[in-house]
Amino acid sequence: MPIINKLTDNETVMGVWRMTEHLQELERQYEVPAEEKQTYAGFRNDRRRKEWLTVRILLREIAGPDVHIAYQPSGKPFLIGSDLFISITHTIGYVGIRLGKQPVALDMEYLSRRVVSLIPRFVSPEEMQYIDPDNEIRTALIIWSAKETLYKRFDFTDIEFDQHLSVHNLRASQPTGSFLGRISKDGFHAEVTLHYILTDDLITVFC
Repeated sequence: MPIINKLTDNETVMGVWRMTEHLQELERQYEVPAEEKQTYAGFRNDRRRKEWLTVRILLREIAGPDVHIAYQPSGKPFLIGSDLFISITHTIGYVGIRLGKQPVALDMEYLSRRVVSLIPRFVSPEEMQYIDPDNEIRTALIIWSAKETLYKRFDFTDIEFDQHLSVHNLRASQPTGSFLGRISKDGFHAEVTLHYILTDDLITVFC
């Protein structure tokens, strides 16, 4: 399936792709470069291969054929052939890319009950006010995805999601919205505006 969601403005572009293709179809669409064949062959399952291929096909769709992904020693991606910043995410059935002239971050989460048992690990007592008892899964996933987005944006190590990252002014009553995210660690403090998009089975948060 082609791009299902594309958002652009003067500073950023974001694309989301729903993966419905068979692996063989994706392999026909993207020829793995010789220098990456060993990496591709090393993936343990077809799901990981599909994610890897789809990310690169999606990048080609939104940035052109001459832009390629490389990785820093930390694992954070960057672009060759472009001075734009990139953030990559994938979840069950979807991949997403966000590009920007300034650092960007993106996270997507498939709607699943597994997050409920993890709430004490990433939601602070102050943030419990944002968990809607009538919509517990969705609101908890927005907070989790927000903190994943903050983690990617600032690229710190040894982050405790319930201590160093926080969300504020979250009201998730609409399909789209904005709220604040903050990071505070080792004397560093920063605040960014986070945006969310809700669909039937997917949570998307980005900055």
